Amino acid sequence: MLAVVPILIHLWFRKRLKKIPFSTLQFLKKTEARRFGWLKLREYLILALRCLFVLFLFLSLAKPQLKRDLFQIGRLASVFLIIDDSYSMAYGNNLENMKDIAQQVISRYSSNSEFCIAPLCKLGADLFWTTKTSALSRLQKARLAYRAGNIGMVLAVVPSRAPKYAVDYVYVGDGQSSNFKDLPAGFAENTELFWVRIPTGGNIGISNVVLKDPVAVPTDKYTLTVTVSSYSARTWSGKIGVTGGNYYDEKECNLKPGAGIEVDFFLPTTVSTGTVEIFEDSLVIDNVYYFDKYLPRRMNVLLVGDSPYLLRALTAGNGSNSPFNVVTSADIGNRDLRGYDILVLDGPQEISEVDKIKMIDHLADPNAALVLTLGGEVGENLRDFLSEWCRVGKSIMPRGYITVDWIDNEHPVFRIFEGNGALKDVQYFRYQKLEAENGVLARFAGGDPFIIVRGNLAVVTGSLNAQQTNFVYKNSFVPIMLRLLVSLASQAQEKEFFVGDRVLPYGSIRAPNGELLNRGDEFTVPGFHFINGETLCVNVESGEGNLKTLGTERADVLNVTLVDPTTHLMGSDLTNFFLVLALLALVSELALLLLR
Repeated sequence: MLAVVPILIHLWFRKRLKKIPFSTLQFLKKTEARRFGWLKLREYLILALRCLFVLFLFLSLAKPQLKRDLFQIGRLASVFLIIDDSYSMAYGNNLENMKDIAQQVISRYSSNSEFCIAPLCKLGADLFWTTKTSALSRLQKARLAYRAGNIGMVLAVVPSRAPKYAVDYVYVGDGQSSNFKDLPAGFAENTELFWVRIPTGGNIGISNVVLKDPVAVPTDKYTLTVTVSSYSARTWSGKIGVTGGNYYDEKECNLKPGAGIEVDFFLPTTVSTGTVEIFEDSLVIDNVYYFDKYLPRRMNVLLVGDSPYLLRALTAGNGSNSPFNVVTSADIGNRDLRGYDILVLDGPQEISEVDKIKMIDHLADPNAALVLTLGGEVGENLRDFLSEWCRVGKSIMPRGYITVDWIDNEHPVFRIFEGNGALKDVQYFRYQKLEAENGVLARFAGGDPFIIVRGNLAVVTGSLNAQQTNFVYKNSFVPIMLRLLVSLASQAQEKEFFVGDRVLPYGSIRAPNGELLNRGDEFTVPGFHFINGETLCVNVESGEGNLKTLGTERADVLNVTLVDPTTHLMGSDLTNFFLVLALLALVSELALLLLR
């Protein structure tokens, strides 16, 4: 309608011919008929350009969008919408961007469609089908979870009732590779998953903070090793700082793309609790690590058995530098085990009912530990005691001897050794066959466990005497036994947890946000937690800081369709396009007016 205005104005002001009496035309130059034709054509062109100018101007003010139809507008469906609330979405403003994009997805469906809003990380949340209005409300209530997510685990939870319509599965998030693990069997073959991508970037994160030597008893200082990992395509230069009480130190470091670096800090033994922080990074949640380290101390050990080799190993370096005060005994007898940090039983074939009860009570103390070496046949009470941690088989006497061919080099006991050098050429002439699901630190050739650690219990499947092994003559014997015992006791003292871990031996813990947690509750936020004067440290899992996204090849295998919200949802903005056309119309009109 507005385009008619220039036409009316043009018609109103058009030039009208006026008759003027003139004596003669003989002195006037003859006018060509073609000139009159051009002037008439120019008049029509100017009129058309004026109409186009008005039309294009008002179209640009309307801010038109070129829409795509990947999600057909008005589609009727049951939409299972997975929203990414993992802590990687704290990158930039991605959490709010996710909400905006998810709202656009919902808005494209029919008002009669039904929706199920499934947070990626809140696996305990009830899933149910709801209306479009309710879905939009639930979406705006989404909050960041300080943990990793898994689409497969979300899809394993079924909504409270069956869907009414065909189901569209839509995931809105940054699309980390780890999010797509463990999809249900057959899901990729039968179902298409739409991934609406929220762009992300690189990240630098603290992946680990450990004692450099967790089993050495420090004197005045100890070494804290901080591992920082790069998940970025650029070289990172920044600072790492450690704070604890009045102690503070920082170091500068350069980190190449995709690499990791270990930085050592030397702390006084008076500081065992504090924070590690890296500066100048885009994803700040994994830039802080809260630590509370147990520093090994001298412990009281009750050694039950007659192995002189084990006794010499535990009393090596006797004096102020020795980690143990060792008391020996032929049996447990009437001893009160509460006075000992570690109980060591070397080569028992059987224990009494009273001994079994005492050993169970000893292990119930989280600050105590028990080491058991097996020799000969295992009696009924001892077999029953071990049944909670492993299955006891028969005593094995190999032909000649058997060697150790695998150790867990990542465990603190063996971390200081290279390869299998810690148990190289160790021979056993007899051992007890055990079966364990996990916790195996070393295995014999053939796969039978040699050392098993479960909680604060360690089991060595062969006795430590010269009649059954040459291990007692090896240079590694003393350091391995010392590190095994200290590691067990240290493990019981750890007070570092991750978001998602459950509060087990504690209760009524006050979280940094003021929330009270009771036994069985999950830690939900990182930071220092307090209970009865004790400090517990809760951190985020470092793996979620790896922002590497799902590749196209893997997406094809999983039947994941990538949706770019800038082109498939929001469309292309045509405002500037129509402004340019309006400007061209105006310039063309001026040119015609100047052209005679």
